[in-house]
Amino acid sequence: MSNFLVRGILIGGALGAFGGMLGLSDNLPRAVAIGMVGGFFAGLTLARKHAKKQNNTK
Repeated sequence: MSNFLVRGILIGGALGAFGGMLGLSDNLPRAVAIGMVGGFFAGLTLARKHAKKQNNTK
């Protein structure tokens, strides 16, 4: 589960940084933090989906 969370946080933070550099946010650290929060929830959702799929195949 932690692999999905780490990947989600890293990808979300990177997307937030790109958004901040493109001018979508006036504060780069805030854009990165918001991206990391969104990435955390995306990773959590992927982990739950993957766990449910593993339980259904057994």
